[in-house]
Amino acid sequence: MMKIVILNQKGGVGKSTITINLGYGLAKRGKKTLLIDIDPQAHTSVIFSPEIPKEGTANDLFLSKALDIKSIIRKARGGEGDIENLSIIPSNIHLAITAEQITIKTHREKLLHNNLRKVEKDFDFVLIDCPPALGVLTINAIYTADLIIIPTIYGKYSLDGIADLFHSIEEVKESKNYHYQILRNSFDVRNKLSNEFIDGQLEPFKDNLLNTIIRKNEPINQAQMNNEPVFIFDPKSKGAEDFDALTEEIIRYVQ
Repeated sequence: MMKIVILNQKGGVGKSTITINLGYGLAKRGKKTLLIDIDPQAHTSVIFSPEIPKEGTANDLFLSKALDIKSIIRKARGGEGDIENLSIIPSNIHLAITAEQITIKTHREKLLHNNLRKVEKDFDFVLIDCPPALGVLTINAIYTADLIIIPTIYGKYSLDGIADLFHSIEEVKESKNYHYQILRNSFDVRNKLSNEFIDGQLEPFKDNLLNTIIRKNEPINQAQMNNEPVFIFDPKSKGAEDFDALTEEIIRYVQ
């Protein structure tokens, strides 16, 4: 079971959009995929779990050591019913309160990891959508991660804080040897000078850049508004094409 964490302490870089569409893309290729939404804003949850429950959510992953994790895993739902090979543990706004409660627990960084060990033979991939902050929830995700995907957009301040992010990952992993890949998102070919600036900033990380670049594409935004992956909303769009390429690249990466 490959645990992939989508992480950036900056908001607005597309973490949930990437989780939603990569998760659907993996499931579409027959990979048994579990999405875990640990962002209290629950953007991933509303796509695949239209009626977010008050109980049986990601909260339980952090509150109960004796949790039967299978009891809170739900089939992901789309416009035509259950989506084959795709499951979700949804979030809700109460997860923010849970985060405050677990800060005093011992070994609090291992809570998510210990629960995921109970289903390590049931899924090919687990994708974890993190909140835009380096708090206890994100630390749990980093601890259990096999691969960290760091989305960045083509904006002036998009790489601010990335050094702090790497420092935090190294502290949690207790090592400088961890697997991460940077995903460039919202690329607009018309913004030549901005693109050149960001590409220059990313040059030191060239060995950890995914080849796939997600282009700025209106169907991606419209799909989000319609609570659908872009693959369902507009399967012939450039957005669907890019996420299809990303899915293939991730499958090749883990092999």
